[in-house]
Formats: sequence, C-alpha cells, structure tokens
Amino acid sequence: MSEENLSEFHNLKHADKIPMKDKFYYSFAQLPDNFYTGTMGVLQAFYYGWLGLTTFWITIAQILFALWNVVNDPIFGTIEDRTRSTKGKGRYMPYIKYGAPIFSLFFALVFLPPDIWRGKQSFQIQLYIFLWYVISLCLYDTLFTIVLIAHVALLPQMTLNQKDRTQIQLLCTLFAIPAFFLAFLLPAIFLAYPTPQSIASFKFLVIVFAILGVIPYWLLVHYVKEHSEYIPEKKTGFFKSIKILFKNRSFLVYIVYDAVSVFLLNIIIVTLPFYIAWVLKLNALEFILFLIPPIICLIISVKIITYISEKKSVKAALSYSLGICSIGLLIIFFAGLVSNIIFICIGWSIFMLGFSGDFILHNVMRADTIDWDEFTTGERREAVYAGVGPLFSKPMISVALALPPIIMTIFGLIYIESAGGLVATQGTANAVLAVNISFALIPGLAALIGFIVWVKFYPLSKDIVEKMKIDLLKIHNQKKYKLKRI
Repeated sequence: MSEENLSEFHNLKHADKIPMKDKFYYSFAQLPDNFYTGTMGVLQAFYYGWLGLTTFWITIAQILFALWNVVNDPIFGTIEDRTRSTKGKGRYMPYIKYGAPIFSLFFALVFLPPDIWRGKQSFQIQLYIFLWYVISLCLYDTLFTIVLIAHVALLPQMTLNQKDRTQIQLLCTLFAIPAFFLAFLLPAIFLAYPTPQSIASFKFLVIVFAILGVIPYWLLVHYVKEHSEYIPEKKTGFFKSIKILFKNRSFLVYIVYDAVSVFLLNIIIVTLPFYIAWVLKLNALEFILFLIPPIICLIISVKIITYISEKKSVKAALSYSLGICSIGLLIIFFAGLVSNIIFICIGWSIFMLGFSGDFILHNVMRADTIDWDEFTTGERREAVYAGVGPLFSKPMISVALALPPIIMTIFGLIYIESAGGLVATQGTANAVLAVNISFALIPGLAALIGFIVWVKFYPLSKDIVEKMKIDLLKIHNQKKYKLKRI
C-alpha cells in the first residue's frame, strides 16, 4: 500500500471506531450460542448412550434434520435482509428480541423427553423417542437460525475497522471459550458414565443454561443500535441475491471452510463423552487434570492467533489454525491406537494451539467476504450471507451427529436393553477403535482438507483487504453525511 493510501486508510478508520460498550454487549451475546452449542455436544451421548435410541432412528432423524437445515437458513437469511428498519428498531434486533426466549425454550426441550421411555427397544417407544428427537431438534435449529443470523449479521455493519472487528471477536472469544467448555465439559462428565442421578443433574444444568441464555440477548437489544446507512435502499430478490453470492470467490471458499470448521467441532464434541469412557478411561477428577496442559495451550493460542492476524493476515492466521488442528488430531489418533495417555495429551495440547482460531476469526473473515460483496456490487446483504453460508455446514452438522453412532454400531458398541447401557459386543478393542476414529481420525483428515483448500484458493490477502476498506470507508462516510449522522 502506498504512503498516501496508508495515511488515508488510517485517517478514515478512526472515524469508523465504535464505543467499548457496543463491543462488550455484542460479545456478551455470544454466551447463549456457546452454552447451547456446547451442551448439544452430548446430544448423542444422551439419546444413543442413555435413552437407547438406535442408530437406525438417529440416521433417519439426521437426514430429515439436514434437509430442513438446507432449506431454512437461506430463507430466513433473505427474509431478515429484506426486513426494513421500523421506528428505529432496526431490521435485525426485533428477531433477537422476540426470538431469544423461544430459542432458549426449544433448547431445553431437546433434553427433556419423558424418562419413562428410556431403554425401551419396542417400535412404539423408539418411534416416540425419534419424534421427540427430530421435532425438538428442528424447532431448536429454526430459532437458532433466526436469532444467530441476526446476531452474526450485526458484526459486519458495526464497523469496517479491522482492529475493532478483531477486538470484538477477542471479546467474543473471552466469553465464548469458557462458556463453551463449561457447557460442554460438565454435561460430558455427567454423560460419560451416566446414572439417574447424573442425568438429573444434567437436566437441571440444561434449564439453568436456558434461563441464563436470555439475559445477554436482552442486553444486546437494549444497548446496541443498528446503522441505518447499511440498509439498502432497494430490495434485491432472493434468487438474484443467491446468484450474486456465488459469484463471490471468497464466499465459495468460505462455505468450504465453514463446513469443515462446523463438522470438526461437532464430531469432536459429540464423541467426547464416549472418548472419556472408552479411550481415556478417566474419572472426572483425572480428566480435569488431563486437561491442564491442553487448556494452557488454548490460552497461548489466543495470543498466537491474534499476533498472526495482526502482523500477517486473517488468511495466514486461519491457515495456521487449520494446519495445527490437523497435526494435533492425527497425533491423538495414532496415540490412541496404543492407548498412550502421554502422547494423547501431547496431541490434545497441539490441537489446542490452533483451536481458538475459528472462535476469534471466523466472523472477521466472513465480514471481509461481505465487505468484498459491497465493494464489487454496491450492496450489503449480511443476513443472506449468514443464511446461505451454512449451505454445506448445516448438513455437515447432521453428518457429524450421525457418524459416531454409525461407526460405533459397525464396530459393535451398541445399547443393550438388558445391560441398561452401551456394550462392546465385538470386544473392547473394536469399541475403542470406533471411538478413536470418530474423535480424531475423521476430523483430522477434514482439517487437513480444509487447510489445503484455504491456503490454495482463498483470495482475500492483506493488501486486497486494506485497499477494499479504503474505498468502503469513503462510501460509508458519504452515506453518514447524507443521513446527517455526522
């Protein structure tokens, strides 16, 4: 970048800074998503390992769930982008305000089927569990889509300032990672060795998370305002918007990255309760001690990811993240084959050195993609991107949820009614291998594929992003002046 452009960039970006309170409330609203996503990680441990829903019904449910996911995200994304601001309320905030309480309710319902159904293998009871499973999951995901699209769409329009965006995501990470681990590790410990008492504690925890999840959204709606200059004057049709999106090369790479990152996270958290019980074979205290080195590495990773993104680029930081995650997971897999707890811990620690990358930079990178769309077309469509972006990633959630029970069934780790739980019908070694494949090998290979695609094809280098922002900041300042905002 020339000295003239660099000076212009620095001068303009100071006019686009946002108050700290906006950063805080936006980031704090990341908590419910991570509470709920973390808890959803034990979905299969609850339904397959505790309730005894068979792989046949789980697979059918995930196919239906995937089909609904493909349909609902683009539709709600387009609806929210076509919503006009009314009486200063904005086009996204009403969806958060009225959707958040229902979102929390549906989250809790997923884990509250009648206890009397547990362990029954008759067709009638299996059908009841299946219907509760698929209907509650689709209701939860519908509100997840509505509320999360609105929340995600706010970030690109809050500021073009890359430093502010990264600061917001760092704050999000400070809230998100502890919330995610709290909401995932506690339920995972409860469900690794499930008993009626541990399941009762788990359900109580679910209700607490559901109640607490409403508070951050309420604060966001009441204290953060939308920018009216970002609302397009004309409405773009649904099919035209989709066509424009798929002309954006950075978006095409983004949807691959999104699919890989979502699959990676979901298959790992879905398999972890089984991994604790069958591969690590640790009790709750031993597992907490095992996590100390990986958690230290996770904290270090935040500094590493932030440094690379600031000194190099978002592309370089996410390349590092995917590459390190792949190496760590493959080490975990091979160490798991020989049950070497030390090398498994080393693998986990290496994996955690890259794990925070997606938490910190996923939305920043998506915002760059949306900026590029505005730069090339003159219009912003944040919610459409948030809705169409999961075109592959949402079905990958279903794949991630369905694969572990399928693999465990193939290797003989199945629910036996007379035993009241999972039994290794083909021997413990096969059961351990099935869990190890689900937890480490498959996500490790997925991360490697994502790394190759990302490095080779993602087009938004540091120079391109900086040049783009100079022009966009000029445009936004002109719009603010026109609307008498400055």
